[in-house]
Amino acid sequence: MKALQRGRDFQRVGAFVVQFRTATDFEVGRVEGRLEHIASGVTAHFESAAELLELFARLWKDVQADSPFEIQEGV
Repeated sequence: MKALQRGRDFQRVGAFVVQFRTATDFEVGRVEGRLEHIASGVTAHFESAAELLELFARLWKDVQADSPFEIQEGV
């Protein structure tokens, strides 16, 4: 495991937080929570893994369209 370090490997524009509700139970496929884009503060709630991925896709598309920075793929 790499040591934790402060660096510029990741830009805030590509940073997201996923918060899971206590009702989440991965073993039975129940996934609920909130997704937040760090740089913009945009949040959205999801009630399934599929919804979470759809939100990521939509927010990522918006981030790429609005970002003045080049987002590095595969970092």
